[in-house]
Amino acid sequence: MTTQLDVGNDFQRGFGTDASPTWRQLAAKDALPVPEVLLKESPPNLGSEPLLPIRYTSYDYHRQEVEKIWKRVWQMACREEEIPQVGDHFIYDVAGMSYVIVRVAEDSFKAYHNVCLHRGRQLVDCSGKGAKQFKCAYHAWTWNIDGSLAFFPGKWDFPGVSPETYGLKEVKLERWGGFVFINPDPNAEPLTKQLGGMAKHFEISPLDKRFTLWHVRKTINSNWKVAIEAFLESYHLAMTHPQALPSVAEHGTQYDLWEEEGAAYSRSITPSAVPSYHSRDGSPEGAIADMWALVNGLRMDEAPPLPEEIHDRASLAAWRRKNLGEMTRADYSEQCDAMMLDSIQYWMFPNFCPWMGEGLPLTYLFRPNTDSPDTCYMDAWMLVRSPDSGSPPPAPAMIELGPNDRFEPHIGAMGLIFDQDDFNMPQVHAGMKGWPDILDGLTLGRYQESRVRFLHEMVEKWINAK
Repeated sequence: MTTQLDVGNDFQRGFGTDASPTWRQLAAKDALPVPEVLLKESPPNLGSEPLLPIRYTSYDYHRQEVEKIWKRVWQMACREEEIPQVGDHFIYDVAGMSYVIVRVAEDSFKAYHNVCLHRGRQLVDCSGKGAKQFKCAYHAWTWNIDGSLAFFPGKWDFPGVSPETYGLKEVKLERWGGFVFINPDPNAEPLTKQLGGMAKHFEISPLDKRFTLWHVRKTINSNWKVAIEAFLESYHLAMTHPQALPSVAEHGTQYDLWEEEGAAYSRSITPSAVPSYHSRDGSPEGAIADMWALVNGLRMDEAPPLPEEIHDRASLAAWRRKNLGEMTRADYSEQCDAMMLDSIQYWMFPNFCPWMGEGLPLTYLFRPNTDSPDTCYMDAWMLVRSPDSGSPPPAPAMIELGPNDRFEPHIGAMGLIFDQDDFNMPQVHAGMKGWPDILDGLTLGRYQESRVRFLHEMVEKWINAK
């Protein structure tokens, strides 16, 4: 019999039952020591004021975000392994602006405004491999990949143009965790300032020790905040992802928020291999079987019987350590059950969502793709741990999807989950465009949707900063 635990006023710890405990209750029983950084708490207490829908739908508000955020903030553009050789380059677009990131030497990268300095055409049309120069398709003005002007026709007619004055316009570039970040603001503080303490968290699970299994980018007909918010809370699982309920206790998620000088980041830790309180047929035994099927990429109705050695979270995590070790040639022996099974997702302002551990080794990125509040890009990477010795395989080409394309055929089991989320996003955006004037605004849960409110508080702070 399931007994409800006494939550009282302790909403900042979530909700759990004997059969469907919170993450912290599970962490207390972990078979291996749980890293201190995961046990840290920074519970939210941001109130419950309504959220105005114009933050998603107003072009004026969008323009404030462009000027105060997208032109000034550090933003992740790509993975280093996606441009592995000298001359390989990647196009990063945001809010109607375009940048080209290029590997200029074995361990050196540069980023430029993607614009020809002659007549303003975008200089590079698409990401590519092995370029030695970038030539404008309009009038053949040409730059070397180090940004220096190499050639332009009719030199006699341009007395003010010289290689010394007409190099490509660089933007700041830094790297962390195998990711390449850019910042268009020439006066921006170092990336470490914006990463804050989050970088310390990931020392136990370095992202530069991973490689890209797949990278998919989809255009979504919604505001970028609508899209990212679908991944900042687990509250939607019961309705949007019902197939997860037998083995994901979404109500037991722990949420933490950190605001430091120059940095804002948050975290959710969602327990897996235990049934949701909202699962009609959930049981601890069934949750283990369901999770075992999921990590093998199988549906429950096609999964073979559980191996005899798997009977609880600890034995499932032990099997996963052995199985992943054989697959990736890496050592997981010191990774606790939570790191092997649970969904541990971080968010760094404004749009970067790296995951920790092996439960779901994903990374997300969301941003307006045009100068409009009504459409955005969602990028997702599956990042597998690199072997402890030897080289990982090369990164595959990015998969690009339009608004009407589905994820499912392209990225395996995650495709269904992303398609379920994508089903809601345009409808949420359309609903807010028609929001009734008699209502104050959107209603957010105090705890389960606290990361959504935190995102908006930080957007407001950047917009209102001098």
